[in-house]
Amino acid sequence: MPIDWNQIVTEAANATDEHFANQISSITRFNDTEINQLILDTGISQQDLASTLKEVKDTTKSNESKAIAIGNIEKGVDVLIAIAARLM
Repeated sequence: MPIDWNQIVTEAANATDEHFANQISSITRFNDTEINQLILDTGISQQDLASTLKEVKDTTKSNESKAIAIGNIEKGVDVLIAIAARLM
């Protein structure tokens, strides 16, 4: 079943921190604690984190288009840098 990123972005604004972390950790390789720490470390909102992840997973866009879109999301680049740092 495909992930409905539009629904996740819409629900992110109203989700509790625990519910949101659980939802995102279920579709990424990060656990709830790591998701919450990313939010705390970067200051990104839940909705903007969901929007950033949606852009990353959008297979219809080129990397250049994704970079532009993520650059327009508040703290979008910050969270990607934090994710990359955790992978190193």
